[in-house]
Amino acid sequence: MSKKLCVAAAVSSLLFAGCFQPPKLAKQTFTLELGADVYANPDVYLENADEVNSKKLSIEVETPGIAKLDNRFVSTGSEYLAVGEYDFVLVNGSKRTPFAVKIKDTKPPTITNDVTELSVGYGQIIDWASVFDAKDLSEVYYEAPLDASLVVGEQDITVRITDRFGNGVDRVVHLMVGV
Repeated sequence: MSKKLCVAAAVSSLLFAGCFQPPKLAKQTFTLELGADVYANPDVYLENADEVNSKKLSIEVETPGIAKLDNRFVSTGSEYLAVGEYDFVLVNGSKRTPFAVKIKDTKPPTITNDVTELSVGYGQIIDWASVFDAKDLSEVYYEAPLDASLVVGEQDITVRITDRFGNGVDRVVHLMVGV
C-alpha cells in the first residue's frame, strides 16, 4: 500500500472512531410501571445512544426467573416483568456495567362499567366482583360495609376497589334493600 493510502486510511479510521463514544447509562436504576415492556435493546438504557455503536452491545439479565421473549424481558410464564427489582448488565466486549430495573404498580384497577344503583334483598351477600367489571394486573379486591344489606331502605355506600399494592378507586353505590 502506498504511503498516501496508509495515511488516508489511518486518518479516516481515526475520524470514524471519533464518531462513537463509549456507552454511558442514562441512569443506574430504571423505574417502569407494571405491564410496561422491558426491552433487551441497549439503546433504551443509554444516555448517548445516538453517539454509540450499539451493535457490539448487549443486555444480560442477572436475576433468576427472567426470560427473553421477542426482544423483551419477562417473568417466566408471564407477558411482562412482575413487580420487583431486577439486576441487568450492559455488556460491551469484556466490560460489564450493572444496572437495575424496578417495576412498580402505581395504577388503580380499571373499571369498565359504572354501577351507581343496586337493588338487593334483605341480608343478601353482595358479590361485588359480579357487580363491577374491574381489571388489574395485580388482582382486584373489593371493600364495602359487610352489613349494608341488613338495613331495609335506601342508602349510599362506598365500595373501594383496590389491587394488592393498595392502589384503589372508590365508587358510590345507591343501595336499595328490600324485604
